[in-house]
Amino acid sequence: MKIVYIYPTLATWGGVERILVEKMNLLADYDGYEIHAVTYNQGDHPLSFQLDSRVRHTDLQVRTHAIYRYRGLRRLWEEWKRSRLLSSRLREKLDEIAPDVIVATTNGELALLCRLKGSTPLVVESHGGYQHLIDYPRLSWRHRHDIRRRYRLLHQADAIVTLTEQDASKWRTDYPQVHVIPNVVHLNPTDRLSTQQQKRIIFVGRLAEQKGIPELMAVWRMTHRRHPDWQLMMFGEGDHDYVRRLADGLQVSPPVKNIFDQYCNCSVLVLTSRWEPFGLVIPEAMSCGLPVVSFEGDGPSSIITDGVDGFLVANRDTGILADRLCQLIEDETLRRRMGEAAVQSAQRYTAANIMPMWKELFETICHS
Repeated sequence: MKIVYIYPTLATWGGVERILVEKMNLLADYDGYEIHAVTYNQGDHPLSFQLDSRVRHTDLQVRTHAIYRYRGLRRLWEEWKRSRLLSSRLREKLDEIAPDVIVATTNGELALLCRLKGSTPLVVESHGGYQHLIDYPRLSWRHRHDIRRRYRLLHQADAIVTLTEQDASKWRTDYPQVHVIPNVVHLNPTDRLSTQQQKRIIFVGRLAEQKGIPELMAVWRMTHRRHPDWQLMMFGEGDHDYVRRLADGLQVSPPVKNIFDQYCNCSVLVLTSRWEPFGLVIPEAMSCGLPVVSFEGDGPSSIITDGVDGFLVANRDTGILADRLCQLIEDETLRRRMGEAAVQSAQRYTAANIMPMWKELFETICHS
């Protein structure tokens, strides 16, 4: 079976990029599976995550993002020219590969794929959740129109794959072809676990609006006031100096390759995302023996069992979230009990549990 994954670029250190690469690598292990990764904005940038040598990567060298170097009519001209180039090169590549399945996300190439796919089944992965892009207040009118157009085009997909049942229930109001397959998560590769002796709380994620950084700072100020001997360790891309100025007791660092060492050197994971369709960091940290304290959301609520392996806080209540952190700080026995439960919870997301779902989906749509 030939499966083609189409995505703008795999040069970014992002969760979606990591998920796609790991999934392609795992599919390459199946007998009779030929996996292709087709990008169009990679250019000369290296891959952020290593592809298995059996996965065949091609970049179409279109670089649609380069239009933003220009303004006015020149930008419109470049956009038209590069969209035609992408259409031509992608058509040639698909004709050359003759795939059995095409896999894409809800990115900008979706409209083009609906034109080019012919009778080839199209699987669309929803990594952002159904509703948040439509409701996101800072999008321009043009971007909102483009997103709504993509949602209309999704009726042409043979399967839409969501990460949680909560998100799937929203999709199913308009799309009957929805399947739920959680992410495969790279869990703790060692036998080492947190000792729960470290006076450190960890946050992992982009220092961006989606991750609720202002709320995190409010939570940390309340927590640090009550427990000044504890630290908040933050790992992510963004304006580190700005974040450091917002609160005391912070250690802010860029992403690190072996994040599991950092998890094992902490005692609790905190998450303050305004929306989180899944949240890879949750089972990652759990697999190292960390309970997780998070606001509710489709992703966190599907992974965390409140009061068992972590705490879920409703209504974005920063005061309650700080109270839950302090409860864990003050009760080592509770931290240990929740950490042990978290290790078991994380095992749901191993490749052995998740990848057979993908294999079944691909083989079903190819023979339907």
